[in-house]
Amino acid sequence: MLRLFTGMLVTGVLCAAGWMPPCGAADAGNAEADSIALKYRSYRNWSLNLPNEKWLAVKDGIRIPHAGGELFAFEFSGTSLKVDTDGDGTLERTIKALVDPKTMVSTTRVILSGTDLAGKPFRYAARLRNDADGWEWAPGGAMVGIINTEAGPVPVKIIDQDGNGKFNDIGRDAMVVGNTDHAMMLSSTIFVGGQLKSFQIAEDGSSFSLAPYEGPTSQIDMSTSFNSKAVLLSSVILSADRKHSFDIGAVEGPVRVPAGKYKVVSGVVGLGQHRVTIKSGRMKPLDLVAGGTRKFDWGGPVASEFQYARVGNQVQFSPNSIWYFGKAGEQYTGWHPVGKSPEFKVLDAETQVVLEVAILPGSC
Repeated sequence: MLRLFTGMLVTGVLCAAGWMPPCGAADAGNAEADSIALKYRSYRNWSLNLPNEKWLAVKDGIRIPHAGGELFAFEFSGTSLKVDTDGDGTLERTIKALVDPKTMVSTTRVILSGTDLAGKPFRYAARLRNDADGWEWAPGGAMVGIINTEAGPVPVKIIDQDGNGKFNDIGRDAMVVGNTDHAMMLSSTIFVGGQLKSFQIAEDGSSFSLAPYEGPTSQIDMSTSFNSKAVLLSSVILSADRKHSFDIGAVEGPVRVPAGKYKVVSGVVGLGQHRVTIKSGRMKPLDLVAGGTRKFDWGGPVASEFQYARVGNQVQFSPNSIWYFGKAGEQYTGWHPVGKSPEFKVLDAETQVVLEVAILPGSC
């Protein structure tokens, strides 16, 4: 129940707590290999959730270095695009974007191709949208490969999250390990087959190699003490030096990672088809000491803070100006409760008499 005291920004408790049924990590054998080849795949229907996704302004085109220069040029006319898809300077293809009748946002995709700076042919898929910020783009493909373990094949996807045309930017690009749509930051270590491995990707992103990790390690448990009725689908942590990243949200119990300081960069909780995003918010860094084990206590009860305005004898506030924080300071966004909205009570500051009760309309 949320309480509003005159002239103050307040917090309250949101009754939406429980915890997830996490899935355990498979006890696989040695996943080591000298070199594992990667090949490029474009996605017609994008479903990957990136930990730090950014849409980049298109302006005069998409800048991916290639043998013909750095620019794949674009021209826009309403919802139509003329595109230089092969980077030779000629706008040889016209694309008609689809317009969502509800949001009026135009979307489409394009496949760029050419020869890279090493003389090898390449393809690069881009998603495009036109909203209030103008035309923007984000990567629409990934380098994909398979790690063979005793428990079976483990798929790997490497995404050029920062959009510079390279797939080897540790701590800036993204990667998916396993059968999930939730990505973590591209990491120099991965947890696969029940073991912690050093991960080294080739400069051109065409392959990677694995070896046993030999540095000091620590253990962190982010699932056991996560308090929410929703399921913790993803929890991405990143080390302070940006070398190590793990998505340990769906792993039951402690997970071994390289020792050091970490922060939570993203997360997702879900209940049915509904999703809520987790951001670091006010969380303090996680100090994972060598040889130690840290059980992370987070989730509900969730407090909210909101802005309001006095209009005559009314107190007005908007669902867009409400912020939700968990017990560890993590922030939840995209949360609009259906059926169990928190009550916002306006009280007299002196007598504590309830003057008004507001319940937000739900959308998820």
